[in-house]
Amino acid sequence: MPIHNQNIVITGAASGIGKELVAQLSALDNCILAVDIDLENLQELKHKYPEIESLCLDLTHIDNLTELFTWININWKKVDIIFANAGYAKYGSWKDLAADEFEKLLRINTLIPIETAKLLGKTQPDYSFRLVITASAMSFWHIPGYAAYAASKAALHQFAETIWSEGDGNWLTLVYPIATKTQFFEKAGHSIPKAFPVQSVEAVAKIMIRGVAKGKTRIFPSRTFRIIQLVNRILPVFKPIYLRLERSKFENWTYKTKK
Repeated sequence: MPIHNQNIVITGAASGIGKELVAQLSALDNCILAVDIDLENLQELKHKYPEIESLCLDLTHIDNLTELFTWININWKKVDIIFANAGYAKYGSWKDLAADEFEKLLRINTLIPIETAKLLGKTQPDYSFRLVITASAMSFWHIPGYAAYAASKAALHQFAETIWSEGDGNWLTLVYPIATKTQFFEKAGHSIPKAFPVQSVEAVAKIMIRGVAKGKTRIFPSRTFRIIQLVNRILPVFKPIYLRLERSKFENWTYKTKK
């Protein structure tokens, strides 16, 4: 059954996967609250989809979550689905990432989704809901240059796996996209190489929505990635070859940026 007539919050809504989720879900007669730190792009999104609501928030600051839930309580009373999609990556050596930048990355990628889960449970004890967190295929498959990002997403994965193992996590969905054709790479670093394979944002959002509608707890938008995982179990030499190629990209990028 398609998702329609639902109250839906989408964070990181002004670009990438979040923007495409707004496009596809607003077409299904849902009430959408688009949340992003980028006011200019958020205003452009609101202009394109005037039926949606928007809220400019910096979710690297955990206190701003209270403002989000206050808005929900005043305007909707309850929320049916939250797509916790806000987040970012940094490409490069982990040695070059300052401690405050690493902390900021962990807050938005890991801590904020977990705190969102807590607040959902506290504010909606009598209403059903679903929290959909954008994790990453790097939760399973690390790629040279993304140590901090992979750590933040792997932490989310283990958090969710533990919640599910406790038997009370049917409200929680994690999505594991591969590299997506968005501004993700431009924001992660200057002229960084794209990891193979790459998937369109339209396909990722469509598969996410379909999976959420079915109540799935784990969504893998890329069939190619699942095949790669299976092949690697049968032929464990595949992953080392793949990582060698990605390490070569990383080393070339490092050399060029430090010239």
